[in-house]
Amino acid sequence: MRQYFLSRKIIAMSVLFLAACSSPPPDDGAEVQVSSNHFTIEGKVTRATVEQLDNLVGQYPEIKQLRISSDTSDPMAAMQLGYILYRNDFNLYVTGICKRACANYIFTAAKTRTVNEGAVVAWAGGALEQNKLSEWTSTLFPGVSNFIAQNANAYLRRETRFFNRINVDQYITVYGFDKNIGCMTEQYQGFYYSEADLLSMGLGPVTFVDSNSNMAQMVGQGRYCQVDLSNRLLLIN
Repeated sequence: MRQYFLSRKIIAMSVLFLAACSSPPPDDGAEVQVSSNHFTIEGKVTRATVEQLDNLVGQYPEIKQLRISSDTSDPMAAMQLGYILYRNDFNLYVTGICKRACANYIFTAAKTRTVNEGAVVAWAGGALEQNKLSEWTSTLFPGVSNFIAQNANAYLRRETRFFNRINVDQYITVYGFDKNIGCMTEQYQGFYYSEADLLSMGLGPVTFVDSNSNMAQMVGQGRYCQVDLSNRLLLIN
């Protein structure tokens, strides 16, 4: 199904799983800023970020807007933040970049989404991808194969529940890996979708502020690949 650089992905994921065996690193998550009518998150979303937003939502129930720029985040924390947005009917504004976990679990969970001029929203895999890669990784580290598989399976179960809850197509995280699309090569850092394809996968309203420019131009100089879902039945087979 996926044609991309397995060796690099496998090594990266192996390091991630093995690092989990050691003591947890200090939380370096982004702080949540409060304005008169919105919250702002700029940086990595971690458990501390989620706890802070959850507390602030309780203090300011009238605020229903989150502005975010996040290149990389803890997937589990991003999922929890997505649940907060979903339960409270939040409107999301992407002010800079929203990639990986931000795109997977925060962008998808909002009531409405606005992508500011020049902003980036791009996917690059999730639990479906990591579960597949764990099968390869286990052969490299047989002594921890059960640990790797259990973590990958736990992540996949949580992600599946998440997308079922928000009623969005879980394969949004991996369509770009399909061999019939060919997005994930060395040339690309991720993939993205048209507004129509986002709607077809269950997302609510999406507004691109720069309406005179297509997404390929907005995300910058060919670093991201557009997924075309017009023949979706041929994909992910």
